[in-house]
This record gives sequence, structure tokens and C-alpha cells, in this order.
Amino acid sequence: MAEEKKADCSPEGIAHKLARPNILALAPYRCARDDYSSGILLDANENPIGPTALPTQSTTNSLSLERYPDPYQITLKHKYLQFRNASTQLTPDNVFVGVGSDEAIDLLMRIFCVPGVDNIVITPPTYGMYKVSAAVNDVEVIKVDLTPDFDVRVNE
Repeated sequence: MAEEKKADCSPEGIAHKLARPNILALAPYRCARDDYSSGILLDANENPIGPTALPTQSTTNSLSLERYPDPYQITLKHKYLQFRNASTQLTPDNVFVGVGSDEAIDLLMRIFCVPGVDNIVITPPTYGMYKVSAAVNDVEVIKVDLTPDFDVRVNE
């Protein structure tokens, strides 16, 4: 049984094969929220008294503004899956939540591109952040022009 469970937990898929070895070797970051779900977490830089009451004269902290949001976004991912993919087998582990496409583009390059070795292909006109993230991550940019019909020019 233990051997069967081990097989279930083994990494698989193309992403695992393409990711840089140093990324795969990273231990996941553990935050205070991993171990505690309530209380004042001073080591997480949380404010134990909440936001100031001066602007609103409020004596309550109903918004919990002194707390960081869930770093794993589990509730948000569940709600998204309920809204978008109720009939699929997806789980929150299959969903990436970022702070916009800039973060996703940067993370993809950091995880899969070896600085100074790998490259990306862009097809202008395109989103400018590809070039910015490539420069930050020391990844070469190869531009491939499009035809007037917006097809990729291959071997011209």
C-alpha cells in the first residue's frame, strides 16, 4: 500500500520534465498561516489592533484588514472551479491565481527558462511584457514576423 501511495504522489507531466532542476529542488515556503488559522501572527507582520478608527470612527474591524489573504487562494480556487468547470475533474491544485498576466509570464520564464541559455519566440505585434520579463530573466527573444493574414512566417 505504501508503494502505491508513493506512486500516486510522484511528479508527472510535461511541466515537471521541462522545469529547471533548481526550481524542482526548492522546498515550499511555509508561512504562519500554514500552522495557524487564528490569532495574532506578529511574525507575519500583522497588525494586532486593526486599521485606525480615526477616518470612520469605527470601533470594529469587520473587514479584517490587518490580515494577509490566504496565500494558497483555496477558497477562491474552489469558487472559480464551481463557476467555470463544475463538470470536470479539476481541483484547486490545477488552478493558478496570480496578480495579472505579468506575474504569470515572469513565473513561466523563471521556472522553465535557463538564464543565458534559453529563448522565447514572440510574434509582433504582441504584449510588451514578454520582452521585459525576458530581459529581467536573461532569456533571449526571437522575433518571428507574421504575414498580413497574421500567420507565422516559417522558414522564409
